[in-house]
Amino acid sequence: MAEDAIALVGGQGLGDNLVEMVLLYNAHLHGYATTVYSDVIYQMQDWFPQHRIERSLPVAEFPEELESYTLFFWSGRMESSADKDVARRQMDYISLQQPEMTQVENMQVVCHHVFPHHQPVFENGISPPAGLNLRKNEKRVCIHPTSAEVSKNWVPERFLQLGDRLQKKGFEPVFIMSKAESEEWQTVVNNAFPLIGFSTIADCAAYLYESGYFIGNDSGGGHLASCLGIPTLSIHGRKKKARLWQPGWGHVRVVTPRVNFIGNHLRQHYWKYLLTTGRVERCFKQLVQMAAH
Repeated sequence: MAEDAIALVGGQGLGDNLVEMVLLYNAHLHGYATTVYSDVIYQMQDWFPQHRIERSLPVAEFPEELESYTLFFWSGRMESSADKDVARRQMDYISLQQPEMTQVENMQVVCHHVFPHHQPVFENGISPPAGLNLRKNEKRVCIHPTSAEVSKNWVPERFLQLGDRLQKKGFEPVFIMSKAESEEWQTVVNNAFPLIGFSTIADCAAYLYESGYFIGNDSGGGHLASCLGIPTLSIHGRKKKARLWQPGWGHVRVVTPRVNFIGNHLRQHYWKYLLTTGRVERCFKQLVQMAAH
């Protein structure tokens, strides 16, 4: 590996990886050969043609695999016993983050620091394969009612209520999730709306790219829709956290409860009951208006 090469060791979640790809795309634009180690991005190889893409890299393999890179981005912390030559090549970008910015804006700050003579871009370089048409099904609203954490999920019945209201206004709600999740949701949706479980992230991305809108919990799905240019409504439990983690590209609206519980436990488990279907519907209407201009 040549010395003018930069790597990204991706995080765990889809959203983390899509945001981190901003770092690697800016390295690519700056003329570096780029590699990403991520099982998530590995599922989307055709969507990131400008990089070499490998599966996730165990920490034990860092010394052998990363020693020849100019630097590598990784959000983890190196052990004190780690190979010193490899450790000094890590760009610990977490320490540069500013909580009043979105994660995507923070990536631009990091790029200013790492590439001082390059004007950073917000894009992560995602490029849809040939044959797909952006927002071909403009009335289709992808509703994503799941996430990696149950505490982040809005009330399932209210997602169904929202779908019913949108359908009456001429939209075409479709519930989307992973194939494994769809088995559990069959009884919840109960044939009221189309329910699609995707086997891969690439399959989901292709479907999203040709949809009109996305509505979902704080999760990777919102980041994926956002970076694909799909107007996105993101449902969050906390305003402060929403500012940092909201999708960072294109037309985005964030909806949170008007009132926050005091205390982490109460807020974590009961915020969803304070967020009404009507409030989410109104925010979606604002998103539609935003996307029309």
